[in-house]
Amino acid sequence: MSDERGYTLIELSVAMAVFITFMAFAMPFLFGNLQHAIRTENRIDLQQNGRAALRTMVRELRQARSLVSSDDRPSGNNAISFTAHLDGNPDGTANQITYYVQGGQLRRGRDDKSGQPIATDVASLELRFWGSNPAYDTNGNGVVEQNELDQDGNQGNWTATELAQVTRVGVTLVLRASGDEQSYTETVWLRNRVAG
Repeated sequence: MSDERGYTLIELSVAMAVFITFMAFAMPFLFGNLQHAIRTENRIDLQQNGRAALRTMVRELRQARSLVSSDDRPSGNNAISFTAHLDGNPDGTANQITYYVQGGQLRRGRDDKSGQPIATDVASLELRFWGSNPAYDTNGNGVVEQNELDQDGNQGNWTATELAQVTRVGVTLVLRASGDEQSYTETVWLRNRVAG
């Protein structure tokens, strides 16, 4: 008789049953780890997206010469427009910049119709204004708050006179994706603004 080596059908069935039982216990663990890794990667992407957008906005806003508000260049609680000499030459032409949220994107452009997206998954952009002119400190607490700067009481529709008194802007950028929400806050002192 020749020596034939191999597996019997019963041995193969037992091996497959053991393998299937092992996989039944291992698959939820493996897929759980895979889903956790994907969620972590999405959170990191969201974080990088938010930080980069806020860093760009803050850097340019610090150089603002004047805040602007008009029909196509709004400044208020959810959008901000300003002029700045981004090239560092105060005698050159000032750049006109508007930041606003549209369709879940933080956009940057010359006005609120021509902006390019700089961040995605944006839930909201909230702006708060402060001044430093003591003449506007009506409650005497030493801080010129947004409601004190808003002389006509029309929050959100700022006039050129009111915006001329702004020396500090609080920016809150909220991003939301795949059930995760992240909020980034920065207070920006406008270097080129001095209240009298």
